[in-house]
Amino acid sequence: MIHWPFNLAVSHSLADNTATDNIVVALVDEKGRVGYGEGVPRSYVTGETVQGSLEALEQDLAPLALGASLEPELALGWLQEQAGPQMLDRCPAAACALETALLDLAGQTLERPVSALLSNNPPAPVTYSAVIPLLPQEVMPAILGQAKAMNFKQVKVKVQRKGAVELVAQVRRALGPQVHLRVDANGAWSAAEAVEIITAMAPSKVEAVEQPVPKDDLEGLAKVTAAVKPLVLADESLCTMDDARRLVENRATGGFNLRLSKCGGPARTTALLEMASWEGMACMLGCQVGELGLLSALGRHFASVHQGLIYLEGSLTRFFMDQDLIRQDLTFGPGGQAPILPGPGLGVEVDASALNGSQAFSLS
Repeated sequence: MIHWPFNLAVSHSLADNTATDNIVVALVDEKGRVGYGEGVPRSYVTGETVQGSLEALEQDLAPLALGASLEPELALGWLQEQAGPQMLDRCPAAACALETALLDLAGQTLERPVSALLSNNPPAPVTYSAVIPLLPQEVMPAILGQAKAMNFKQVKVKVQRKGAVELVAQVRRALGPQVHLRVDANGAWSAAEAVEIITAMAPSKVEAVEQPVPKDDLEGLAKVTAAVKPLVLADESLCTMDDARRLVENRATGGFNLRLSKCGGPARTTALLEMASWEGMACMLGCQVGELGLLSALGRHFASVHQGLIYLEGSLTRFFMDQDLIRQDLTFGPGGQAPILPGPGLGVEVDASALNGSQAFSLS
């Protein structure tokens, strides 16, 4: 387990994050190759805790992989077949960490990148969004100046119950008319407030709104979706396949914010992406607050072969942390541009010293 402080507090309407708590899985095969995976339990999103995730790994998930004979080409989805969907609903971060380690090991065995195990689509470079967190007003000009200097094409602004319209107008003035602007309320508003606030943002040309109402308010989410012009994306309301079905049945959203740890790993995230495609809905790939290099690499692989994702977030570790699990710096360049990772496996090297003192348990 990793517990590292942020060098900049990351806040939104559901939580004030001053440190990240992540779980890391290392799988060793009979030839001594090591596959790594990472998950980020966030109780305010999925209800899971770090301790619960570790217990699920130790007692339920990891024993399935020990001594298993697994064709590397079939690593994607193997865990859900073995554990069942209910188990993965209960501990998505643990499932994500283990499935990622399996894919990393499978890619190394085949000498192919993880992207080749996720899809037959050829990988392509990706474009990340900037994310403007909730910050004191006195530091906003510097943050917006940095975003402008990096020439981002897409920018997300975290907003809260009050002051959202003024904050978004400030961002629009600072970044100019060419930027694709969206907001994330993390469930801060009632349905009526959301409609009023989003409508008032019209001069700022906001094109999408993430999770305007609390995650369990599907009726309110549907009302907002029907009433406003910007695309409404479900985030905290969308974790499992059952969540997705309810959202579709209630016509509650125009699209999904997929997150690999939140959704239980790449196989389940792929299934949600396919469901959205069948229903004519949009999808973006977001990230959990505090993702480190292994999840950043997995997100890069996933996005590189799913070019239909309308927005992409991730590779933010070095903006908020003074250290990482991996030796490579995956931070995107100007405009949010980032190259593919050619592999094999995740295509990154874990810094063993970063894991010193973090072991919670070992099975063999």
